[in-house]
Amino acid sequence: MIAFSAFSCKSEQSRLKSDLASDNLKGKVWKIDKTIHSTGNTCGCVLKTDCNQTKYVYDEKGNLLAWYTIDEYGLINDSTDYNYNKRGVCSEITMFSKNKPVGKQMPVIEGGKITGYKIYNENGILETTLSYVYSGDEITEEKTLNEKGEVISSVQKEILNGQLVAQTEKDNAGNVISTSKFTRNANNDISECLTVIAKDNKEFKLTYEFEYDNAGNWIKQTQFYDGAIINIIIRNIEYFKG
Repeated sequence: MIAFSAFSCKSEQSRLKSDLASDNLKGKVWKIDKTIHSTGNTCGCVLKTDCNQTKYVYDEKGNLLAWYTIDEYGLINDSTDYNYNKRGVCSEITMFSKNKPVGKQMPVIEGGKITGYKIYNENGILETTLSYVYSGDEITEEKTLNEKGEVISSVQKEILNGQLVAQTEKDNAGNVISTSKFTRNANNDISECLTVIAKDNKEFKLTYEFEYDNAGNWIKQTQFYDGAIINIIIRNIEYFKG
């Protein structure tokens, strides 16, 4: 089964809020080169990735055009391309693995809103469906369905002033897997994440410290768990001229 992209498109109704704005990026960002430096300390709530370097490319309207991961040898591993229609609404997402197409995401648009995605493998066979539940213009629940239309997981979100402040992850039977609460700093970046795993009621608290560039975007993020640094993330940001 293919993995779906964590970066989804915005609905026509919310086009005034670009991908940059949704990701709390300020100014006319063109490219971001993000590198994760692990210290070797671990936390059970952080997933380890095969590639520590990810690059993102945006257009001048703030729409995400592509992102891709770079392996330790400097080669592109996974990548995703975004296509938009004339009204600036995302119409197709194509996923690649080592430059080979592995699937597509097709937005489902109803009443000017993206209400979900149909996710197909490289053979054009439907594998997964994402279904969104809205409260006003905000997505407050995301459901993942299998090829039979059965719910296999869901995430309920609490939004305040357009920002995620809490979320609850549930399994296919509706049982809570985990709950997370987020605290933001004066720059609106997440400075603390408290996650509780329901199975054993174990808590994980991650805290974040930042360094910023002149545009107000963070270029260094230091992640702490249990008083120890677990990751340092560096972002090199390029801006459009003018």
